[in-house]
Amino acid sequence: MKRLLMLVVAVGLAAAWTALAEEPIRILGTIDFSGDAANIGPGYDRAIRLAVAEINAAKGFTFMEYKAIDAETSPSALDAKLRREVLTWRPHIAGGAALETTIRILCLRGPEYKLPMFIGGHLSMTKYVPPGEVPLTPWVAYYGYSDFFAGQLAGRFFHEMGAKRVGLIGGDYDWGYSNGIGLKYYWETNGRPFEIASVIYTPLDKTDYSTEVQLVKEANLDAVFIPYTGAGWFTLATQLKDAGAAPEIILYGTTYSNIGGAMVTGEYGAEGIYTLCDHDPNSEGWINFVRAWQAAYGERSFPDAYANNYYQMIYWIKEVYETAGTKDPEVIIRTMQEVSFQNACISPMGPLCPFGSNWGALGGVVKFEAGASELAPFFGLHEVLVRTYETPKMNAQDVLEIVKGLTRLEPGGSYPAAE
Repeated sequence: MKRLLMLVVAVGLAAAWTALAEEPIRILGTIDFSGDAANIGPGYDRAIRLAVAEINAAKGFTFMEYKAIDAETSPSALDAKLRREVLTWRPHIAGGAALETTIRILCLRGPEYKLPMFIGGHLSMTKYVPPGEVPLTPWVAYYGYSDFFAGQLAGRFFHEMGAKRVGLIGGDYDWGYSNGIGLKYYWETNGRPFEIASVIYTPLDKTDYSTEVQLVKEANLDAVFIPYTGAGWFTLATQLKDAGAAPEIILYGTTYSNIGGAMVTGEYGAEGIYTLCDHDPNSEGWINFVRAWQAAYGERSFPDAYANNYYQMIYWIKEVYETAGTKDPEVIIRTMQEVSFQNACISPMGPLCPFGSNWGALGGVVKFEAGASELAPFFGLHEVLVRTYETPKMNAQDVLEIVKGLTRLEPGGSYPAAE
């Protein structure tokens, strides 16, 4: 009976593997190559292509097939193109939108099309809050932690660093608001340890921050948190330094992430900057990823922001489909809540909570310091990991219930430190 049972299991696994091998897993990239997110979208595409190529080479056959559409950072454009691809190419899984404007489309269409979706960036919670509410859904898988937690990590970091006057410069959209809400929540629930002395939201198409820089200079800040401001985001630190307005602590959000972002800013603008990050620059997984990236894209290249998230996510998707042994989307969604994988990131991808977010993901802070690294000898800065934080093991619905009861930080609002 044992032999018979083993034979049945073996035949079943072989059949599942055959079914997967007969037809590649079709992955559709919904990438923002143009529009307000054009400065970060292409890196997602390169990361996905790298992972798919490696996996297919290791398999010895086309296990995954990948194509990308330009989401244009436009909900209507993405919606139309996604519908066309679902009807014609029939992807098994899709994802890669960068900003909350286009991520909303994935949240709405994933359940409708019964199409699993993936996002390699962090989860923004305010898009789920009225007005403009979209449903929490298991059909969209997120790497990492919510922006609500990102804001809290920023507040904790400023507190630990002894900052007394703190500012926020964020994009004038969901992501900027949610990061600010997290910062405010930390401030409220930890005894108001510093004054929030300046709150600024900027249009996403802005590149000249002279007005914002002057406001920061007048506020005389010890620290400023910059989650994401849009097109000119990488240059903001340089503009602050040029005007003599740079606080002692400048903390960028996770989209800056690594030396790839620092290279866009340049050595002068990036030196001394802190950023929330998704990797340990000294880990074997990260080092192997960077070397693979440079082998594919040039020895003087470096992974773009969030690239490691998408690279790891594709390997996780491979693990999910192999574990499920089927392309049935309902089974895939259930398997996503059971399977984890880790290589280039500081935290595993998966298992997911019932609403698609990553359980208890880790967060880090790196600083760009003078001196080139072995991985980027052509650039005069290297990364130093200065903090690793654990986020609470809360599911997305738990976080949403907290966020619903909070208001965002308002420009000109009064947020004094405790006396």
